[in-house]
Amino acid sequence: MKKILISLSIVFSIENFMLFSTTKFDVNQINYERIKLLQLFNDDVVKLELLYFEILENKIEHPDIVFAQAILESGYMKSKIFYENNNLFGMRMPERRPSVALKQNKGYAVYDCWVSSIKDYKLFQDFLFKRKKKTRDEYFNYLGRTYAEDSNYVFFVKKIINENQKILILDCEEINTYTKYIEFKKYKDNFCEILKPKNIV
Repeated sequence: MKKILISLSIVFSIENFMLFSTTKFDVNQINYERIKLLQLFNDDVVKLELLYFEILENKIEHPDIVFAQAILESGYMKSKIFYENNNLFGMRMPERRPSVALKQNKGYAVYDCWVSSIKDYKLFQDFLFKRKKKTRDEYFNYLGRTYAEDSNYVFFVKKIINENQKILILDCEEINTYTKYIEFKKYKDNFCEILKPKNIV
């Protein structure tokens, strides 16, 4: 009987050690990924560059316009709606179109990650353009007449575009920036999880 108890005790100790070791590794891995992401996002310009590359990757129409919208709507990614809802574009919960939004908070759509907010904008465009794509001028007109609540919205969007030309001409040839983007992509899922808003259940 004593031998059985001793054996069980040894097995239990080994299992606890393995569980502790695995948990410790996971925590260390998360901390490492957090550090990597903070290194990527320690510069406001880099944040904007990563935002633009993510917009490009989602094959969004008129990416420079949408980039400027994200900046304007989120207050350069510092607004309360952005932090609480991961909402870059001030999107409401849609009634008809497909969406990846989880729920609503303070009247605005909530996403599990700001990257999902960009994916949702792509779904918004797909729904908007399902009959016919809009030219650049038509898109500006749509934003001014239908999308925006502020009559000066298009003016500010164009202003932001002009102020960020160095970012908007970036492509895969910009090695340093694109390397940072690839690094970001490796840790993106963990980034979304680590910085998930408290109001998401």
